[in-house]
Amino acid sequence: MNRAPRSLLTLALAAALLAPLTSCDALLQIAETQANNPAVQPLMPTVEYSGTELVESPSKSMMARYYCPLVVPDVGLPGTASLACQAAFGAPPLASQMRVSFDLKFKVKNPNQFPIPVAELLAAVVVFPDKTNQSLGAACVAFCGTDQPGCTGQPGPGACVSKSTDIKSIADFQNAAAGFLIASGIQALAGQQPSFVMPQVVQDAEVLVTARFSFGAEALLQVLLQLAKQSAAQLQAGKALDFVIPYQIQGGVWLDVGSLGRVVVGYGPTSGVWTIPAEQLVPKRGR
Repeated sequence: MNRAPRSLLTLALAAALLAPLTSCDALLQIAETQANNPAVQPLMPTVEYSGTELVESPSKSMMARYYCPLVVPDVGLPGTASLACQAAFGAPPLASQMRVSFDLKFKVKNPNQFPIPVAELLAAVVVFPDKTNQSLGAACVAFCGTDQPGCTGQPGPGACVSKSTDIKSIADFQNAAAGFLIASGIQALAGQQPSFVMPQVVQDAEVLVTARFSFGAEALLQVLLQLAKQSAAQLQAGKALDFVIPYQIQGGVWLDVGSLGRVVVGYGPTSGVWTIPAEQLVPKRGR
């Protein structure tokens, strides 16, 4: 009986160990491809951060209706400010309606002759990075195979951990506020509903991967409340507000690359500015 080469046994063992964490079909396909081409060594994929797009925010009217009763002082009798605000802007919306969401976009290039799964994604966002009242949010997402229905993206032990000192791990953001950043899922095709199913980057191809995140309503609204207090006079005069929020984003993308194992490519830190609310922004639903 011929014994299987040690490299094939290693691949089979790796597939067995990683099966609970990743898509079984994808790992078996990687192992089969390398077994049929033992001289071909896997190549490192590349991940290019392509920017951040604000995709959902409240309107100016909603922001004014929400914050006016909170920051405009009463004149004389209690409740007069609330009545004046409602007369000027309308009834305040619920906090749950004040959602702010953004997309992180990446170009993932796979030079190999087998598909590679995107296994994990780490995003850390600081708003007002140059201020003393800056706020940090971080989220680690662990994607699931198609054989794991009901996956919510919740990471397990060891997720979003890098051995490289040059790439951030989730442990580097232990000071992040709980519930400040919430993952909504990932999409590899335009118009696709974001989900936590592991996206595949097909062989010898480049794919645009989009990850959507939202700010926890209560956490972000408390940050914006400080800006609203500075603009109380404008609200009292019946004027809507523009909130300009500088931000900084960084993190990493983990991929399963055959016998190379799980590799991570870092991105950022990169900075930008969001204007919230942006009147030209139409909330994107059903994606």
